[in-house]
Amino acid sequence: MNRAGKLGAILVPTDFSPGAVRALDVALALRPPDGEVTVLHVLDTELASRVAKLGLASHEETLAKMRARSDEETNWLTKEKGSGFDVMVVEGVPFMEILKIASDLDVDMIAIGTRGASTQVKDILFGGTAEKVLRAARCPVLCVP
Repeated sequence: MNRAGKLGAILVPTDFSPGAVRALDVALALRPPDGEVTVLHVLDTELASRVAKLGLASHEETLAKMRARSDEETNWLTKEKGSGFDVMVVEGVPFMEILKIASDLDVDMIAIGTRGASTQVKDILFGGTAEKVLRAARCPVLCVP
């Protein structure tokens, strides 16, 4: 909440999963008329490095494919949900970039889906991106199932 106790800026991290899309719906519904919603997609550089180590594709090729998919998904999201939000795409480690951008934009809240595209066992055992953001964020975090 801003100093006046009103919700102003909301950050919505997305991997374009159904939970992330629901988080965007909630953020758009909560946004006041003068509020801002920023959708953030992080191109996972750690994943690109793992792919390169396996010899499946170079780091740069993997990031280029991720960016192309991000562009496609962003176009779909804009057509589906309208123009009531800004989109930002960055490279890095997802939870770290989410926290950095939330701080840089001085958002009042982060709305994040609790289950992303990843269903890896390590995420279940050690926590996924949403849990890491929830634990470390300096603003309220709304977790959307």
